[in-house]
Amino acid sequence: MGLGLQEKRSPKKQSKIPSTTVIGSYPIFVSDELVKQFKEFPDEVDDPVKTSIELAVRDFISAGIEYPSTGQTRDSFIRLFLDPEKVEGIATNGSEIAITGKLSRKANLRLDDVTRAKEFVPSYYGFKEPVTDPYTLARNCRIQGSVYSDVKELTFDIAKEIVRPELESLQLLVDYLQLDAPYFSFEPFRDYNHLVYEELLSDLKVPVVLHVCGDSFSVFKELTQLNVDILSLDFTFSDRLLDEVAARNFDQTIGLGCVSTGNPLVESVRTITGLIQRVSKRLGEDKIHFIHPACGERNLPRDVAYQKNVNLTLARNEVFFGAPQAARSVSLSESEYDPNGYFLIHVDPQAQQIVVSFNSYDHTPKFRFQSANGEKLIAAIVDSKIISSTEHGKRHLGYVGYELGKAETALKNRVPYRQDKPLTLPGTY
Repeated sequence: MGLGLQEKRSPKKQSKIPSTTVIGSYPIFVSDELVKQFKEFPDEVDDPVKTSIELAVRDFISAGIEYPSTGQTRDSFIRLFLDPEKVEGIATNGSEIAITGKLSRKANLRLDDVTRAKEFVPSYYGFKEPVTDPYTLARNCRIQGSVYSDVKELTFDIAKEIVRPELESLQLLVDYLQLDAPYFSFEPFRDYNHLVYEELLSDLKVPVVLHVCGDSFSVFKELTQLNVDILSLDFTFSDRLLDEVAARNFDQTIGLGCVSTGNPLVESVRTITGLIQRVSKRLGEDKIHFIHPACGERNLPRDVAYQKNVNLTLARNEVFFGAPQAARSVSLSESEYDPNGYFLIHVDPQAQQIVVSFNSYDHTPKFRFQSANGEKLIAAIVDSKIISSTEHGKRHLGYVGYELGKAETALKNRVPYRQDKPLTLPGTY
């Protein structure tokens, strides 16, 4: 059994339905040239990573991720926390990270990026941010000739000097903290990590997720002894992990990694649904806290990562809410038209504008607005109150929203727009 600290650090109250989340990294990158310019002229050049964070968060939310993260677009999950500019006692040479002296954290490592990310997260969404596990960080450092005698000593110091202060600063902004510990499944478990985690996580105020990617079958028993609240695991890797988890009693709930991040093939909703159903049946629905990708998505093409997140959301919904109903026809008879009038929507490609007219049935325009932005036009229509408040009027508003979306797509892609007709986009016939 676990160490029983869940009573002190309870996960955020949620429904019995597992929430969707991501593990951390997302494939949006900033060019080295822009980063170099920002470092050389920080007072003159905007931080380019701010835009990448916004794009990552908006992708997460659009895909249905209810607990997004920053996307860790600034750097790898190792270098984010072993940055010589913010951590004393570290030097980098290419991919090598060398210990040059006693470690100390000179500045917050992730607080600015988390603050930035939360600007784009609606209040009805949560937030979960990963921090790299101390042992994982220690294993990626060269310690020969340093003040540290071995990886164990370095692990304890990284926990004390880098990771713990970071967790304390971030807990004020997040609903969940996550520790990324991939080495736990790749190597024999080091018993001293029990003490590392006991000291690392004591008295934190928010629940802690431990993410271990890869085949964690052989180490699952040890993971349950760590004082974390949620065990986030990769169930795409091996069926024997599910057998092991189902056979044991443990305090933690489970994060179910259900789409591969090492394969650019996008799993179908049916495939993901099948895995979620298998795990739910064996463990019980109340034991599953999160549905998420198997690991970070940094190495995937962006469109692939986005669609994997969409499909896992669709699969979660199908398992726990049932299959969506087929939509009926929205065609209206003339007797169901809005009594106040009808819309004409045109695209002016030379002026790069969408022009919307609302006409009476004697063809007199009551309302004419233009914009290149469909959302602005919808807002203008709603504010004008020109559409009737009847059920027919509400359906009319839905119709015009659909048509304005088509018109904006046509304008941006420089293809003809015809009201009430499908678009013909480049490469289609």
